[in-house]
Amino acid sequence: MRPSPLLLGVGAGLIGLLILSPLTGAALDDLAAARAQRAQMAQAAALPEHQAPILAKDNALGAMDAAAGRAAMMARVQRLAKAGGVLVEETSAANAPEGLVALRLRASGAEKALLAFADACERERPLMRFRSWKLEPVAGGVRLTAEAVAAR
Repeated sequence: MRPSPLLLGVGAGLIGLLILSPLTGAALDDLAAARAQRAQMAQAAALPEHQAPILAKDNALGAMDAAAGRAAMMARVQRLAKAGGVLVEETSAANAPEGLVALRLRASGAEKALLAFADACERERPLMRFRSWKLEPVAGGVRLTAEAVAAR
C-alpha cells in the first residue's frame, strides 16, 4: 500500500516545522526585544527635558521662587542706590523665562552717580545684568530706565 500524498505533505510540513522552530523562536525573541526598546525610547522622549542650570550655584540668587528673587534684587538695588546717592523712582516685576527673575526699575540722579550705580549692580555677585536700559536727560541729571535679569 502506498502512502497518500496528503500524508507525505503533512509529514514534510511537520519535519520542516521542527527544523525551523528554533530559528522562528529566536526571531520572535529579537522582535519582542526591539519592541520593548522602542517603547522605552518613546517613553523617554515623552518626558520633559531636564534643563541644565543657567549659572553656577554661587552666581545665582539662590531664591526659592520668582517673588523671593525679585525681593533680593530690589534690596540690592535699594542698597546700591542709597550708597551712591541715586533715587529709585520705581521698581516692578517683569516677565522672564523659567529659571530667571526680571525686575523693571527707574532711577534718577547725577549722571556720574547713576553710571556708577548701574556698574555696581552688574559687577556684584550674584550676577545681575541689565537686559535693556535707556538713559534720558531730566532736570538736574539723568534717568535710567532698565530691566534687570538674574538667575534664580
